[in-house]
Amino acid sequence: MSSSPTASRAEHLAMAAVFFANGAGFASWVSRIPAVRDALSLSEGQLGMALLAMGAGALVSFQLAGRGIGQLGARGLTLATGFVYCFLLPHPVLVGSLLPLAFTLFLLGAANGAMDVAMNALAVEVESRRGKPIMSGLHGLWSAGGLCGAALGGTMAHHGVAPGLHIGVVAALLALVLLVAMRWLQATPPKPAEPAPHFALPEPGMGGLGAIVFCAFLIEGGMADWSAVYVKDGLGLSAALGAFGYAAFACAMMVLRLAGDKLMAVWRAATLLRAGNAVAALLFATALLTQHAGLTLAAFVAVGLGVATVAPLVFGTAARRARRGPGQGIAAMATLGYGGFLLGPPLIGWLAQLTSLRFALLVLAGLAATIALLAHHLDEPRSARATNPARA
Repeated sequence: MSSSPTASRAEHLAMAAVFFANGAGFASWVSRIPAVRDALSLSEGQLGMALLAMGAGALVSFQLAGRGIGQLGARGLTLATGFVYCFLLPHPVLVGSLLPLAFTLFLLGAANGAMDVAMNALAVEVESRRGKPIMSGLHGLWSAGGLCGAALGGTMAHHGVAPGLHIGVVAALLALVLLVAMRWLQATPPKPAEPAPHFALPEPGMGGLGAIVFCAFLIEGGMADWSAVYVKDGLGLSAALGAFGYAAFACAMMVLRLAGDKLMAVWRAATLLRAGNAVAALLFATALLTQHAGLTLAAFVAVGLGVATVAPLVFGTAARRARRGPGQGIAAMATLGYGGFLLGPPLIGWLAQLTSLRFALLVLAGLAATIALLAHHLDEPRSARATNPARA
């Protein structure tokens, strides 16, 4: 009996390693996109179409991952898709033309998308066995892995290391991490679930959760592509300061995710989300209206803090409530979230062309306010809340 807590901690650490590895692998690929573009002499439009294929692969895999979890279990699908992900990771930097690039990115996106759903479903199982919140910290480690992968990729590019060698070594190391983690991750028998529709959408009663994750990912996508542009063109500051502004947003997300589990032990999820996004909406709208540089930087941080815990909180809640099984619940939320992330940048660009970039970004402040208004959908039923009075 005394060995149980140690085993549970080991499983938690193994789960953390899987999230970190996935983030590091994805960022390693992203860091070498400029090298691939130059090697294949791609235009911006051609590169955009190739990257869209990766998004399409992820969206397709979201529809299948829930069924895969029902057949293989969350652990089985996490490891299977994880090893496929590692195998495919170096391929996009090794191809010689646009069509093979798009095809390999579609496959890589599908493997990454299925792994994303599976490892989140597995994390919900580990969290249940652990008996305390861990989802936010795991997503924080994914962000930390992305930061490390991007930093390593930049260093490799600076020193002229070939992309194939760089990402090949990274993929081998990530596969080794999965092999080690496999020993500690417990296998649970697949649970029978209700028949699921072909397209992963929220079940009745979970539309509010879907709206929250859609808004949050749309904000994240819009900030990723347009925050630096606004700092440079809207405020008239340097490109370096524009990059720093987005870095502040991303780092704020990572820090709060890493601290989110401790906060969740004290506050309800709805309270955390409501307060964070209300402050973010107010501060971001004020910064856009006043065009004050310092306030804008503070607003970027506030927005990062506001949306940081949406994915872990919503994915975990959907997995627990879904009648069709945890995998289907997470797949539905991932579909809406990723759809919002893909829609955000072009939507902001279209609105900016019709009006101005400042007005278009006000939409993101409105979405943060919407999340605050919808936060009550994260409240657990009274019976569940009574078992954990510290979070009531």
